[in-house]
Amino acid sequence: MRMGEIERAAIEDLPAIKDVLRETWHDTYASLFPGSAMEAIISKWHAPEVLNDQIRNADLYFGIARDEGNVVGVITARQQGEAIIVDRLYVRPLYQRRGIGRQLLEASYGAFRTAQKVRLTVKAQNRKGMAFYSKHGFRETARTSQEVAGASLENVVMEKRL
Repeated sequence: MRMGEIERAAIEDLPAIKDVLRETWHDTYASLFPGSAMEAIISKWHAPEVLNDQIRNADLYFGIARDEGNVVGVITARQQGEAIIVDRLYVRPLYQRRGIGRQLLEASYGAFRTAQKVRLTVKAQNRKGMAFYSKHGFRETARTSQEVAGASLENVVMEKRL
């Protein structure tokens, strides 16, 4: 299946973006966090005012993927020196493994044409994410740990040359 359009997010996309983030976070991290911690993280990191500021930030690429008009994927990325930093990439579970994540990544590369590499951080416990990024040429460069809502998580920093 060929995906629909990849485009920059607009303020009116906020409710659909929040739905994508909530669904993918629950699918990806439900085994790591109790429900109350999950809701606390989601309400803080995906608060409407945070997402609104990110959509309006001209230095940030906030892209969405649509299928038949519905938002099915989200990416945020920014340039830092010669690197594109991907801060978030989420695709609704029913739409995964259809090339949407790759298309969103490629759209972010196009937004920052002078970049030489791409860097991102993925939770080591996120097996699907680790497999996706490895498949797309990313290699581990470092590991850090982070305390989030009472859970100790291992972060894997990955990079890819462009």
